[in-house]
Amino acid sequence: MTKLLLTPLLFIIFIGAATAQSTESGGWLFISHTQKLSEEFDFLADVQLRSADQYSYWNTVLLRGAINYNLNDHHSTAIGYAFLGEWEKMEGGKDFEREHRLYEQYIFQTKLKKTELTLRARLEQRFQKDDQIKFSQRIRAFASFQIPIFADSQFEKGIYLKAQDEIFLNIQYKENVNGSILDQHRPYAGIGLRTGKKLDIDLGYMRWFQRELDGDVNKNIMQVMITTSF
Repeated sequence: MTKLLLTPLLFIIFIGAATAQSTESGGWLFISHTQKLSEEFDFLADVQLRSADQYSYWNTVLLRGAINYNLNDHHSTAIGYAFLGEWEKMEGGKDFEREHRLYEQYIFQTKLKKTELTLRARLEQRFQKDDQIKFSQRIRAFASFQIPIFADSQFEKGIYLKAQDEIFLNIQYKENVNGSILDQHRPYAGIGLRTGKKLDIDLGYMRWFQRELDGDVNKNIMQVMITTSF
């Protein structure tokens, strides 16, 4: 049943990528790690590298870390910090912008038969530095399905399909960002390999919509994601 529901979603995402007008394209490398500290606590760490348009050079790095508290097998909360640095090549040098974030999140994880469902809500306090520091708050709503297609009975190894979506909404001081409640939208579809309980690798396509003060930007993103857990 889950496969029947998600197949149209995957189709829509890929057809949209082929038919919609896009201004930019690029690649992301995303490494996400969960380190078990105890039965209740985990350390979460993300490293993300993003390329400039047409894969011309790496222009963005995102570093994120958090302490996660497991309420039970399905529910967890976390508090963390993230750093975002962006470089843009210009005549005579490079322009550099940075952002510091504090964030709080809630995650719900469960299985629908073998399919793994993850729901996440994240509240971010953003401190963007350009000529001066600008503060804003944003909420992010995320949903992800990992659907085994060739896997063992417990889905500890095998090949899977992945479909996810995330919406970003500015909820405070939107005038310091882009003047809009809607900030970003990131539908994604891909295929992955699970080599064991500790490693997932997937490759997929993301249609990244970003609202800007001087006009909306659409990007075609190819992403490699590596997920580890120890």
